[in-house]
Amino acid sequence: MNPKSHKELKKGIAEEVGVHQQVVEDLISFYYGKVRKTLSKLEYPRIYIQGLGTFQLRKSKVEKAIKRNKSMLGNVAKRTYNGFAKSEDIQKDISELESALKQMEEDLVKKKQFRKK
Repeated sequence: MNPKSHKELKKGIAEEVGVHQQVVEDLISFYYGKVRKTLSKLEYPRIYIQGLGTFQLRKSKVEKAIKRNKSMLGNVAKRTYNGFAKSEDIQKDISELESALKQMEEDLVKKKQFRKK
């Protein structure tokens, strides 16, 4: 069994469904674009994608990213306009990471309580 390239796969799907190959390519890029946005927003620590599996944040990576962003925040010159804008972006990233970490810890507590029952 030889693996198919993504071009052959898109062509096969387009012929099977009866649409142009560009439509299939646009649909696939739209779907994976939404998946990437959902993962990067950090709203949910765990995301299930049918056919691919479950993707979840790693607590150690999130903690490391928070530490790295806090050190970057200390090195930014906040007195300039560009420095202030950068510091605002970094603070936003830190708050998103901290909320994701908090949600992960809450899920862990819920999981432990469920196991006790």
